[in-house]
Amino acid sequence: MCEQCLEDNGNFCPQNLFYKEIVKKVGREELGIRFNFKEIAKCQGCFKCELSCPEGAIQPIKYEFQQFIS
Repeated sequence: MCEQCLEDNGNFCPQNLFYKEIVKKVGREELGIRFNFKEIAKCQGCFKCELSCPEGAIQPIKYEFQQFIS
């Protein structure tokens, strides 16, 4: 969590799914980066988040959306 991606307020994500908030780091709290999991369906799968992270801390996960028709 070097936070270099925060230099542009998380704007590397076309859907602005990242934001600044207080995070816990080794027993202390400080400003850090968070991912808005409530909006995960908006993710385009462009991988700009992963590519913009020089430390490799952002790693995409596979997300499968299931639509149920009743």
